[in-house]
Amino acid sequence: MTEAVVVAIVLVLFRVAAFLAFLPPLAGRGMPSTVKIGLAVALTAVLAPLHAGPAAVSLHLADSGAAAWLQMAWLAARETVLGAGLAWLFGLCFVPARIGGAWIAQEMGLNLGELTSPMDQQPSSAVSQGLEALGVLLFFSLNLHHVMFFALGRSFVNRPLLAAWSLPDWTSVVTAVAAAEQTGLIIVAPVGILLFVVSVTLLVTMKTAPQFNFMSWGMALRLAAGLAGLVLFLPDIISSLQYFLSKAPIRNWS
Repeated sequence: MTEAVVVAIVLVLFRVAAFLAFLPPLAGRGMPSTVKIGLAVALTAVLAPLHAGPAAVSLHLADSGAAAWLQMAWLAARETVLGAGLAWLFGLCFVPARIGGAWIAQEMGLNLGELTSPMDQQPSSAVSQGLEALGVLLFFSLNLHHVMFFALGRSFVNRPLLAAWSLPDWTSVVTAVAAAEQTGLIIVAPVGILLFVVSVTLLVTMKTAPQFNFMSWGMALRLAAGLAGLVLFLPDIISSLQYFLSKAPIRNWS
């Protein structure tokens, strides 16, 4: 029975560790590995007494032998995939800020020098990093990290360790992924409209005054307009981020 209890606790650890390993912003390079390991062990110590018991009884009653090791490998892989999938779903909360920042940076001409994102290994612009930082601050300000941990614990009720799982609702998943891009454009819509007006004005000016060089003057004006728009519409951007996070589908995943 002791071996069954240890195996059940390890299965809980696999799901929790995969969840924390792939969860933004914990997946970034700024989070030390020791902190991730300690948090995974602490959450396992809280969740294992609640959900490892039924799995341990089932493992104790199951047949032992070579087939049992194959079953353990399959269960470990399944728990890892589920934890990573939950982290990916929560990561959708920060995708709109990244998309909106990348679009504004492209319109401002800042994509020539890309930086490494603090959330993952993907390159990003300074505007994307700033909006992602605002999203992270709002995420914790709205206490969504409590929802995150509650959803992780609730996953052991909806998806028990040894029970058969039903497939997720792929329509909801695809809808959430597709809505992330649209939401990102809506968040930065005021700045985007301003840059669009500036671009049209520059094109009309080039048409009427051919000596006006777009590359020498237009790029600088677009950059200045973009920076001014980000400062001017920063309260609106923060309000849009807060509204999106408060209505995010993660509240329904729990």
